[in-house]
Amino acid sequence: MNKIEADLAAINARAAPILAEQARLIKALNAGISLIITLAAVGIFFAVAEHQLAEQAKINQEITWRR
Repeated sequence: MNKIEADLAAINARAAPILAEQARLIKALNAGISLIITLAAVGIFFAVAEHQLAEQAKINQEITWRR
């Protein structure tokens, strides 16, 4: 049983740094994807707001021309 436990401990010792690196990379990837999604959402909100402001400006311009 000691031989099996020693082999498992050696395998775990070799795998631990690899798993830690994978976890770090996954965390960085998640942060990057979250940033991209956030920037896309902000861009869409600004585009919608700009469109609404442009429509309101046209309406205001028509109102001032009628006076």
